Amino acid sequence: MTAEVVAAGFYAVGKDGVVVVTGLNKLFEPTIQLPGTILTSYRKTVKGSLFGDCNPTYDIPKLLGLYQAGDLKLDEIITRTYTLDQVNEGYDDLLAGKNVRGVVVYEH
Repeated sequence: MTAEVVAAGFYAVGKDGVVVVTGLNKLFEPTIQLPGTILTSYRKTVKGSLFGDCNPTYDIPKLLGLYQAGDLKLDEIITRTYTLDQVNEGYDDLLAGKNVRGVVVYEH
């Protein structure tokens, strides 16, 4: 994500629109300049979100319950599973676009 992407989102959202900044990486520019007059008069909001702003003590049990009830399909979206010894292969596959949702399965 770059400052240009955030600015494009800012201009794209309408009145009372919200731009959520996520996915920080080494290309992200720490300073973003936006016009305060548009921010104020159109009541736009720019905010950051880390890991979807979840509340782990509430959200994880809720998601687990949905999964156990069959209402949240997770198994179907796993691209590939890896053993702990294959973790580097999993990263390589991710970077090469060979998997989207690889899961490391730890057998003890």
